[in-house]
Amino acid sequence: MITELQHVTGTDIVVRRALPTERGELAAMYRQFEPKADALGLPPLREDDTERWLDRLAQYPNFLAWSGQKVVGHAAICGDGDSAEVAVFVHQDYRERGIGRRLMNELIAEAQRMGMHRIWGIAAADNISMLRLAYSCGFIPGEEMGEFYRLLP
Repeated sequence: MITELQHVTGTDIVVRRALPTERGELAAMYRQFEPKADALGLPPLREDDTERWLDRLAQYPNFLAWSGQKVVGHAAICGDGDSAEVAVFVHQDYRERGIGRRLMNELIAEAQRMGMHRIWGIAAADNISMLRLAYSCGFIPGEEMGEFYRLLP
């Protein structure tokens, strides 16, 4: 599914499923991403660790947010049985523009297509932006600090 969104400056942001051939553009976003390792160690600090992390994520559905030819956001859903972990990352120059919400909504829709009954994530307790995003998308707090989840029909 491809969706478009206008952000504050009027530039089109296109959100769609990642293709294997777009790995270079995704890695380029993470080379410039700040703060590194702030989200519970993600994205990894070292480039080779980032490559291994992206290798592991490649087996799951991934979505990218594009501004022109540049990846500005990334989301992944890692399923296990009828439950899946969700993760959303938006480049620091593009935050607070609705991109994280669009990516999260793609993950929720993908979880429903996959037949998941529960999706969840975890964020550092001081990552207020991520927690606010999750709660605004229908997630509720979990038992652990920073954990959030949503039950699906």
